[in-house]
Amino acid sequence: MSNSPTGFAPPRPWPILAYAFRPFFVLAAAYAPLALLPWVGGMLHRVSLPLGMPLLAWHGHEMLFGVVSAALAGFLLTAVPSWAKVAPLEGGRLAALVALWLAGRVAAWLSDSLPGASVAAINLAFPLVLLAWALPALLGAEGRRHLSLGGLLALFAAAQLAFYLNWLGWLPGAVAPMTLLNLAANLLLVMIAVTATRIVRVVAMAALKESGHAGPPRLTPAREHLAVAALCLFVVADLLAPGHPVTGWIALAAAAAQADRLSEWPWGRAMGRLYLLLLTLAYVWLTLGLALVGLAALLESWPAYAGRHALFIGAIGTAVLAVFCIAGLRHTGRPLVLPRVIWPALACLLLGGALRVAVPLAWPQQYLLAGMLVPAVLWLLAYALYLVGFLRILVTARPDGLPG
Repeated sequence: MSNSPTGFAPPRPWPILAYAFRPFFVLAAAYAPLALLPWVGGMLHRVSLPLGMPLLAWHGHEMLFGVVSAALAGFLLTAVPSWAKVAPLEGGRLAALVALWLAGRVAAWLSDSLPGASVAAINLAFPLVLLAWALPALLGAEGRRHLSLGGLLALFAAAQLAFYLNWLGWLPGAVAPMTLLNLAANLLLVMIAVTATRIVRVVAMAALKESGHAGPPRLTPAREHLAVAALCLFVVADLLAPGHPVTGWIALAAAAAQADRLSEWPWGRAMGRLYLLLLTLAYVWLTLGLALVGLAALLESWPAYAGRHALFIGAIGTAVLAVFCIAGLRHTGRPLVLPRVIWPALACLLLGGALRVAVPLAWPQQYLLAGMLVPAVLWLLAYALYLVGFLRILVTARPDGLPG
């Protein structure tokens, strides 16, 4: 019998609106290649769209505050209810948040025609609403130990606000747009490092069990904390003195701390499990990117953006794919057996990231073709293949009949 006063169970929302990861993972994966079109087309002199901000700034804005923000919302709105023991956002309220994200994308594409303050307000409303929902849950007794993610989300929203204030000319002093976009991206890297502490223990234990090893993984909290602290120090140094030799040394130290943390992860047969491999490769990209950023600050002949590509395309792109896959299976009541199509998706993502890093260093004369166009096509294929493997899972009800 139902506990409802009328004797009938309340109707469940459509599967796509049953949990936040469902619509936001679909939207982020679908928008990831679309957000590249103006930038790639403009660089190749094939597409020229009237955008209200410089092309590179618009591209960075849409990748960070469009694609990654949707992925971040899907993750947080799914993880926080589990951590803090609160009701998830679903149904009409979730649809309203999705509509707000879509409104931000429309405003960004029409940023040359709309008042800049309106574009900023529409886009900034999304992380603020997300923050207003998450913070009370994280301040509760159950969610307090995960409060650091709420603080990082607040800083991410602050970086987005600073970007708009700078774009509108309301920020004192001259700040390069990429400095603020780099700050937002760096904060996402810290989120990856913090959430890895929680996720790796779960998936590593599953991978070890499946590969015939007994016992949980041996992960030292002090080494995890050192890796996160070193990364936070890099974020501060990169904001105050980007490209300075001291920042370079801090980046190298942060890279060493991430490599030290990686050394404790379950290498060997367990790494054959794709869900663990995805997370590990994201962290390898993080380590490599920090090292390249550090070297670029110390060696004038190295382009700084090669390391940024490793961090933002490699680390963030692979981490997003990993979360898409792991959460997409675990929260739809399915075992951690990834569709085979994720293997070529991962290969496309890795090859695209490798080209974005290597071409500026080794073949700068081939930058437009091998360093931009080919990686863009591979990026498109990676997320298209993800949708091939997961779209049906995300838009249909759980096979076990449970809500969510």
